[in-house]
Amino acid sequence: MARLSDADVFRIEDLIKTWRGSKLTWELVVLACENELSIKTTRKTLLTRDNIKASMRLRKEELKAPSKVVRQFSDIDRANDRIARLTQRVAELECAQRTLIDQFARWAYNADAHGLNEDLLNQPIPKPHR
Repeated sequence: MARLSDADVFRIEDLIKTWRGSKLTWELVVLACENELSIKTTRKTLLTRDNIKASMRLRKEELKAPSKVVRQFSDIDRANDRIARLTQRVAELECAQRTLIDQFARWAYNADAHGLNEDLLNQPIPKPHR
């Protein structure tokens, strides 16, 4: 059993993230690695990689969580109204985002023009003295 390369780790993470079975165990992952990816490994080796452990934990949580079914509307007009409201909200948020990006660019230019560096700008706000 060789060490896992970065490419192997990436492939194993992808295998876990796309796991379709209802049951996910380390033993099943080890078998899938050997059968699907041709990577001979052990549970102990997989547990040495934090990325793989995190992927496993997240995927298990996703599989345990009840499926989130999209609400069905009994009335098509209500559904269309909701779509229109959400579309309007998205447009408003995109406009606000553009405004904030423009403001940030203006601030960055002015800070640079006046000799302020990034370290100075990222200093934490001092706590008030009370």
